Amino acid sequence: MTNLHLAIGSEKALARYVARQLDTLFQEDGLASDLALISPLVAPALERLRPILAAVRCFDPASFNHFNSLQYASWLYLLANEHWRRSGDTVLASRLFCLNRALNAIDLFYSVEMPEVFFISHGLGTVIGNATYGKRLVVFQNVTVGRVGQDRPQVGDNVVLYPGAVVTGKAVIGNNCVVSAGIVLHGVSVPDNTVVKWNSGQLEFISTSKDYTNIYLYPSVDGRNA
Repeated sequence: MTNLHLAIGSEKALARYVARQLDTLFQEDGLASDLALISPLVAPALERLRPILAAVRCFDPASFNHFNSLQYASWLYLLANEHWRRSGDTVLASRLFCLNRALNAIDLFYSVEMPEVFFISHGLGTVIGNATYGKRLVVFQNVTVGRVGQDRPQVGDNVVLYPGAVVTGKAVIGNNCVVSAGIVLHGVSVPDNTVVKWNSGQLEFISTSKDYTNIYLYPSVDGRNA
C-alpha cells in the first residue's frame, strides 16, 4: 500500500477506474478480468510515480490526481511498463498503451525504458520512442524521439526537449542540454552543456553551464537523479 493521497480515494477505486476505461474503449475479457490483472499493479506503479511527483515543481509530492493529465499519462505508462516487466504479457500492456494514447494523445510504448524521473509537460502529439534515455528528462508537446531502422537516439542526463523538437536516427544528445522548439536533430551529435537553436536557418550550438531541467524539476538531493 502506498501512502500517497489519491484523489479518487483508494487504490481499489483507482484500479476499477482504469479497468472501466479499458473495458469501455479496448475490450478484451471483460471488466472482472481487467480488474484482477490491474489491481496488483496499482501500488508498484504508484511507487514508481512517487519520485516524479517529488521532483516536478508543479506537482504535490504527497498526492496523485488522476484528473491531472500530466500525472495520469505518466502513470498509465508506468502501469503498462510494470505489467510488461513482471509478466512479459503484451496484451494488457498494449491496451494500456492504447488507452494512454487515446486519452492523452501521447505515444509512449510500454517497452520504452524511461528514467526514474521524467516530466511530460503536456505531451500532446508527442512520440517518445525506443532510445537510450539518461536521468531527469523533460519533454513537451509535439516532440518526436525515434529510431530509423536500427539506429536509435541517445539522450543524456538533464535534457529538455521543447515543443516540436525531433530527435531521430543516430542523434546523440549530451548531458545538460536543451533542444529548442522546432529543432530537428537527425543523426546529429550535441555535446554536453549545449543549447541547440536555429540561427538563420542553421543549427547553432550555444555553450551553457545552466541546468534547464531545474526550471521544471527540483534539484536532486541525494544525487540519484542528478
